[in-house]
Amino acid sequence: MSELKRKTISGVAFLSLGKGAGKLISFVNTLILARILAPEDYGLLAMAMVFIGILGFFSDMGLGMAIIQKSGVTKKQTTAVFYLAIVNSVLLATLLFLMSGYIASWMESEALAPILATMAWLMITNAMFVVPESLLAKEMQFKLISFVEFITIILQCAITLMLAIYDYQVWALVIGTMAASVIKLLLFFMLSKWRPCGFEGISAAFSLLRYGASVTYSRVTWFVYTNISILILGKMNGEKQTGIFSMSQSLANLPTEHCTNLVVQVASPLFSKVQTELTSLTNALCRLTAGIAFLTFPMLAGVIVTAPELVIVLLGDKWASAVIPLQFLCVMGFCKAIDPLITQALISSGRANVAAHYTSICAVVIPIAIFIGSYFYQINGAAFALSATYLLLFSYLLICAKRHLGLSISQYLFLLKTPVSGAIVMAIVLILTKTMVLSLWPLLEITSLIIQVMLGALSYFVWIVFFRRKDLYYLRDLLSSAGIANRLLNRWPFVAKNSP
Repeated sequence: MSELKRKTISGVAFLSLGKGAGKLISFVNTLILARILAPEDYGLLAMAMVFIGILGFFSDMGLGMAIIQKSGVTKKQTTAVFYLAIVNSVLLATLLFLMSGYIASWMESEALAPILATMAWLMITNAMFVVPESLLAKEMQFKLISFVEFITIILQCAITLMLAIYDYQVWALVIGTMAASVIKLLLFFMLSKWRPCGFEGISAAFSLLRYGASVTYSRVTWFVYTNISILILGKMNGEKQTGIFSMSQSLANLPTEHCTNLVVQVASPLFSKVQTELTSLTNALCRLTAGIAFLTFPMLAGVIVTAPELVIVLLGDKWASAVIPLQFLCVMGFCKAIDPLITQALISSGRANVAAHYTSICAVVIPIAIFIGSYFYQINGAAFALSATYLLLFSYLLICAKRHLGLSISQYLFLLKTPVSGAIVMAIVLILTKTMVLSLWPLLEITSLIIQVMLGALSYFVWIVFFRRKDLYYLRDLLSSAGIANRLLNRWPFVAKNSP
């Protein structure tokens, strides 16, 4: 293994460990806050963050990513990017501040106006740490980045929880989010050796704008089709329903988000290395996809079956209406867990325009589907429409991969047979257990949930280890690519006990 590859894998693994620990702490904090705060509080924050997120992409215009990707970036250029990002963010923050009242009126939510006016200034602090964060990433200082993320999450959770206990309601979330940005700014500047030099104008950043513009376009279209549901539901169904849907999305993303992001980070340099060898590229794509499916598909199936107990145990009775949206969004999760690898393969092979074309279609089709679904059946209809539409869009993405990468769709789907069949077996076992056994005794929800989790994990393990062992190669390959030592993988269940 080359030194660069070893450093990349080690860094990504460390970053993943830090982010994973941070997400776990954040998740536990969210469960506590969900019992203190109302769904309306989460709905208001979710709506505000959509506007902040969209405008935030234009504050640095993808220049942070350009710093990471481009070689030979000078101190003069990074300084120009720093000042340009600040200028853009100040202008955008001022615009959002002035428009906050009009936006709140359009959304028919008076409580949204002061939140938008306050959080508008979040864009400035976010823009100020773009350069030091990007330079740390460029230098592969993943341990420092992980440290910043971890400390930020801990302090944000502490601040938010304290304010929630003192009945600050939605402002606990607002202040916690803004505090996190300030903490990141301070930590990145403390840990980075970079400091802006004297201001000499922003023209030096213009050479990076071309790359940044294409990145910004893809990021904006992706953000729109993944977050537009919040605006539509906020406009049509109000803060409470929006908050419930937002929480359903958070729970549905848990089984896939961290795992998929890690694998995409590992896949990016791998795909780039074989970008001109399409057969090798598609083989790597299929292997990594099968590996992700082994980990994520059973978790998604388990959440779908146990959703009634899961929501009550984790969030409480006031979130009970999140069950059906959560189940539909987990169905979408089966595609969402694996499709980022396809778009990454397209980008790495020099076909970023195809990926941009796909995200553009998503940005148009998904809002229409969500609007229709929410119009007739509120958040349940929106979740169903989103899930059904995403399945169709994923099919189109596969066709694009076949056309531009030579991907064999039949081979791609064939490699998913074991995780899919394992998830189905697990779901059948759980459904039969719930209807024929657990329904006979008046158990507490938490007791029923624990029994189902244990039984589901056992049934899936038995299926893949004792009936589909040969396909565990793909999971082993994924874990190896993620940096897991071979000495840990050259043993049961990946290798039979009687193997030499």
